[in-house]
Amino acid sequence: MKTTVSPHGPHHHAATTPTALLRHEHELILRALALAEALGRALEAGEPIDRQALAWVVEFFRTFADRCHHGKEEQHLFPALGRRGVPVEGGPIGVMLHEHEEGRALLRRIGLGDDRQVAEALRGYVMLLRAHIDKENWVLFPLAEQVLDSDEQRGLLEGFDAIEQSLGGPGAHERLVGELLQHEARATSGASGAVIVDVRAVPPRDRHPMIFQTFDGLRPGQAFELVNDHDPKPLYYQFQAERAGRFAWDYLEQGPEVWRVKIGRTS
Repeated sequence: MKTTVSPHGPHHHAATTPTALLRHEHELILRALALAEALGRALEAGEPIDRQALAWVVEFFRTFADRCHHGKEEQHLFPALGRRGVPVEGGPIGVMLHEHEEGRALLRRIGLGDDRQVAEALRGYVMLLRAHIDKENWVLFPLAEQVLDSDEQRGLLEGFDAIEQSLGGPGAHERLVGELLQHEARATSGASGAVIVDVRAVPPRDRHPMIFQTFDGLRPGQAFELVNDHDPKPLYYQFQAERAGRFAWDYLEQGPEVWRVKIGRTS
């Protein structure tokens, strides 16, 4: 992708290496996964959902995550690594290819069956892609950065650009990012009736400042729902130290993979 997302909207992202570009795309995919997870949870609970949002997020995964992002890997990155002696069958590339096919099968299932089956497929897809992204970010991409020289990396960027052009040309990805931001803005209510602040894709150093900024923007009686990948107990102690007597803290879900906390402003 040639865009990046800030709280203020999309702007041009000048990726200098293939893996930097792919990591940036992972950030956008993780944001869409958070939307999909919320929709799936609502379906499981029998709650009404925005069907247009569900259709959009599935199309985002099919177009952006699979045809664009996975296409760059399968058509360019993986063959380049193979030419450098990294086994295509077996090893990390084999695992990634297998998981790409698993994801496609889950996307097909989302388009079939009743709400329970759709929710199950969404949950499976979200778990698969989050683990898949971690493997690429921490195993495959560092390997690529070690074995590919500068000429090969420039060639990959040119190949990536050709895929982007074939999938919509200039402006297509900016449009997708804009739509993602719009859907995030609409998805303001969680099961607790609170604004959702999902920090799982946020760098750890930025999480607490973002959370306190959200809290300080609340009026008394308002709340938000924090979604995290670990028990945010240190955050609770920081609230006790810095916002004592002004907040309420209620666990909605306590692991093992997701923690959800309703944090309210009392005064």
